[in-house]
Amino acid sequence: MFASSYPTTFKFAQRLGVSVSACLLVLTASAGSAVAAPSAAPSAAPTAACSSGPTSTPFARFGDNADYTLVQGGSFESGVDGWSLTNSMIVAGNESYEVDGGSQSLAIQPDGLAVSPAICVSTADPTFRFFARRTSGSWGVLNVSLRWTDFSGVSHTTTVASLQSGSAWAPTPILQLAGALPLWRPGAALSVKLVFSPEQYGGAWEIDDVYIDPRMS
Repeated sequence: MFASSYPTTFKFAQRLGVSVSACLLVLTASAGSAVAAPSAAPSAAPTAACSSGPTSTPFARFGDNADYTLVQGGSFESGVDGWSLTNSMIVAGNESYEVDGGSQSLAIQPDGLAVSPAICVSTADPTFRFFARRTSGSWGVLNVSLRWTDFSGVSHTTTVASLQSGSAWAPTPILQLAGALPLWRPGAALSVKLVFSPEQYGGAWEIDDVYIDPRMS
């Protein structure tokens, strides 16, 4: 079972009627940014319009009726299309709710790292969610971050959640995407990568079915 101690995320999830018993625990979250190597992060696209793919309501059974779009390769059923992996690999076994079907998920070792393909994010893309479980260790935190470059070309990594769970699959809380980024300019958009990194010396993790909410304004 996962619950939230991060007020913003918890109130947002509560407002949408998400079942607390089905949510992942957000231990800590930070809106701070750490400068990363410019070559490691995607570039900004301040006038770009973000288009979304097909939508569905994968979290409806958990009280979240918002439409979501699957991140490129986010079901892990056709390999790791566009993903960058370190000490991580596709394994047999889908998340247990079968929201997107399939038979595979992504395993991340305690010293591993998984980075999604670049995603165009504007204010019309407020949040994201996925399924996760801890697969080893009696404790372990999965840090979830956004890797992005601002409009002046400076690269950042912004942590949006630190998750902890048991060994059963569960949906994460509703995590901030656009709300964690400086998208106050009209028509602004940023190219963002989602970063999944277990805390070292903790447990290993599996993730599956990574979705963003393309709520159009």
